[in-house]
Amino acid sequence: MKRITVLVMILALLSLSFHLSAEDTIGCSKGIGKGVIWPRLNIKVMNFTEKWSRTLESMVAMDSDDCGLQDASIRQLDFRLGYGLLHNLNVGVNLKYTWGEADKINNAGKFLSLSEKDLTQIWLSGQWFFMDKHAVGPLKHFKLGLGASYGIPLNDTDENLLAGMGPGVGQFKLGPMWHFELGSTGLELAGHALYQWKGTAREVQGWGRSGHNIADTLNYQFKFEYTPFNFMECGAGLTGWIGMEDDMSLKNLDGSLNKGYNHSFMVHAEIFFMGDQYEKRKIFFIMNIPYAQRAMKTAPVVWTLGVMWTFYTF
Repeated sequence: MKRITVLVMILALLSLSFHLSAEDTIGCSKGIGKGVIWPRLNIKVMNFTEKWSRTLESMVAMDSDDCGLQDASIRQLDFRLGYGLLHNLNVGVNLKYTWGEADKINNAGKFLSLSEKDLTQIWLSGQWFFMDKHAVGPLKHFKLGLGASYGIPLNDTDENLLAGMGPGVGQFKLGPMWHFELGSTGLELAGHALYQWKGTAREVQGWGRSGHNIADTLNYQFKFEYTPFNFMECGAGLTGWIGMEDDMSLKNLDGSLNKGYNHSFMVHAEIFFMGDQYEKRKIFFIMNIPYAQRAMKTAPVVWTLGVMWTFYTF
């Protein structure tokens, strides 16, 4: 009874408000086994409240002036299907369906209210684990690999881009992913560091990124995980991205540019349908809370709710 009470309290707290604990386009830093089919479905919610002010050279409230964005939100339904080709090699495909809403005042002083929904991205990914050891020094288990994914923009119409849906450019991610357990403590550390290349946006009148070279970023995540019960895992850590180039969306009054960044605390909880021996058969709740950010627009919290399963072909 006590365990059930604790579980209900945790779920209640996390469901009040919730970026994925795994890298969303590549998958879990543990990977999957040979012959395993791994579907995942989740929804992510972002309500933006701040934007970059060229005049004040800082982040300001969306409706703090009479130009540009006044309000914006994104809802994204994300489906990923992974498959284990070998015990240390897997591939995946990821589809993103997005609902975008934006209120803005254009340069002529006209108020525009935009609302669009569409399939906006498809990502193709792969993971290769070149180290999988059961004991390395003080580590009970150590897994290290390389992840990569390529994102293709879909339906990047003027209307969709103006509503804030989709990047409007092709993208490529590449970098290391790791997962290890600290001795006999039951505490695990997982994460990734991925360089994300981005292209040049096409010209769209009234779009803040029209014709811009979209700045590359370094995406990172470091999180601790712990399984207090065989049906639940909890975790906390740091996640975000660092701009590697000057961002044309972050201009100062004198025309100089800034590099963007987003640094967040993250917490998550996972409930295993069949116990932790089937850890990828679960529902999960994730909440990212930014503590430092500079971007074209930002949200005070990003929450994700999802479910995944595994099927075995061998």
